[in-house]
Amino acid sequence: MHTLFLREHNRISTALKKINPKWSDGKLYQESRRILIAEWQHIIYNEWLPLILGDRYMSRYGLYPLDQGYSRQYRTDFDPRITNAFASAAFRFGHSLVPRYIR
Repeated sequence: MHTLFLREHNRISTALKKINPKWSDGKLYQESRRILIAEWQHIIYNEWLPLILGDRYMSRYGLYPLDQGYSRQYRTDFDPRITNAFASAAFRFGHSLVPRYIR
């Protein structure tokens, strides 16, 4: 998966360079990174989480992306760091879903 996302980042960078030939390498890197993160979030929130959590929890906790507009639920008092419990258990659960061999 890491190689796939690395190659996607490079593909995006190449496309952006054609559109914006005067951008610096740093600017190309950061803009490609932003687009790739958005792609990753789209996959997680539209495809992976609904399969893992199901509709009940996705709906209960408002995890489905909005079809239009934006949310005003951003919390400035929230600590986004992962907890030790997550790093020890849930993170390993995610890794266990990756098969040993991929065709």
